[in-house]
Amino acid sequence: MKRSDARSTSELFPLEWIDRIISINSETERSNSELITFLKPLVQAAGLKYEEHKVMENGIPFFNLIASTQGATHPEALLFNTHLDTVSGGETSAWTKTGGNPLKATWVRDRVYGLGAADVKIDFLCKLWAVTQAKPSRPFVLVGTYGEERGLIGVQKLFADKKIAPRYAMVGEPSDLELIYAHKGHLIGVARLPTERSIASSIKQWKGKAAHSSTPQLGINALVKCLTEIKKRKWGIVGIHSGTNSNKVPELARAQVSPAPGKATSDILGFIEKVEDLATAVGQRRDPRFSPSMTTLSWNMAYSEQGWIELTFDFRTLPGVDSDVLRRKLEALLPKSGQWRSLTIDLALAGDKESTLMKAATEALKTCGVKPVSKTKASSTEAAIYHHHGAQAIVFGPGISVGNVHKPNEHNLLSQIRVATQFYRELLSSRL
Repeated sequence: MKRSDARSTSELFPLEWIDRIISINSETERSNSELITFLKPLVQAAGLKYEEHKVMENGIPFFNLIASTQGATHPEALLFNTHLDTVSGGETSAWTKTGGNPLKATWVRDRVYGLGAADVKIDFLCKLWAVTQAKPSRPFVLVGTYGEERGLIGVQKLFADKKIAPRYAMVGEPSDLELIYAHKGHLIGVARLPTERSIASSIKQWKGKAAHSSTPQLGINALVKCLTEIKKRKWGIVGIHSGTNSNKVPELARAQVSPAPGKATSDILGFIEKVEDLATAVGQRRDPRFSPSMTTLSWNMAYSEQGWIELTFDFRTLPGVDSDVLRRKLEALLPKSGQWRSLTIDLALAGDKESTLMKAATEALKTCGVKPVSKTKASSTEAAIYHHHGAQAIVFGPGISVGNVHKPNEHNLLSQIRVATQFYRELLSSRL
């Protein structure tokens, strides 16, 4: 399909919006002020009441965008949520479809490639255009959040500051147009341990394959390859650098190693082994609704500085797994030489396939000519936060998630973008 074909109909927003939204770097550790500046006039043109929820982090401004018809805290509100941040683009040379530039929206027939194309910035444009067309009279809120990729921070700030209180929440994530009614939880650990202080050392490097950390089996973990060979060769760990995000399987690892291990290396490898053993024990529980069907562990980052290594890992927990118990067990595994930088928990979404929102969404998809499919998701989302605060919440969005996001050449499909826009329009007209 040519881009000009899409521009010829009012059913889809101007595709220049996609070029622009992809071009704005909104990696999760950066301020999203430029993106908010781009979106503000578009939201105001849709006739919605507009508010910026500003949060300062270490002197850096971040913003949640809030727009509504009858106030953001209306008790009967239907809320559309999309996070505006992305993971890091990683190794730019691996973005072969975009000429080595993750921020260049590149069109190949029905596909658009670029960082955030599927996860999940274009989804916000679908929702905004649906609002423009439907002009909802019902209580409605449109939210764009920051910090989702590093612990769902933005939406939690919204609730902490009592900015929203919806009855229904439609949370944007790439779902291949399937309705996600349940998903796993997410425990992120960051541990700090001393390294060897050897002068005699050499540099080694390993390559892997990037993947979302919720589906680690789809990647090849370069950090795990690194640690496995260090243990096998009986090297000492002077330093390791690997990974770019706390929820992404690392594709590269680089280590400075000494000829023989000391106590520091023993502590590091011993800690890793104990965490792996805990993961094996927790992973005995199965839930066939999910893929993978068990709680999983992924080692995602390792960075060394001034005699210390900082290891970042995550567990993707099944609903029903007590994450607080898991956290306490992890806390006990760290050797006395180490420090916990953080151990954070994102909730799982147990889900309800028979909720009022699921039924309305099912009918809206049928109207779009799409056979409704209800599924679960291996990764965590902001939907669990909404559910925890009393809202019915499901996850939906255009684009493929598994094997596509959090890796080079992420893409979305124009055909799915069209359907998602229509779906949101239909949902706005439903009798929720």
